[in-house]
Amino acid sequence: LKYKAVAKRLIDFVRNADQLVETLAEEIAAIVLNEFAVPWLKLTVHKPGAVRGSRDVGVLIERGSRG
Repeated sequence: LKYKAVAKRLIDFVRNADQLVETLAEEIAAIVLNEFAVPWLKLTVHKPGAVRGSRDVGVLIERGSRG
């Protein structure tokens, strides 16, 4: 896995994204699984300042097959 290629692709994607943190996580997972042939991933996405009175909100997802 070429981490630099993954990072570049995700930076380009996220730069233009304006979505709920849950949707963003699902779409990032799909990109990594499909475009980089990763069989399984565990992904955490944070969005600091998204909710008033909260320092941070985020989501953790696991997708793919570990086997």
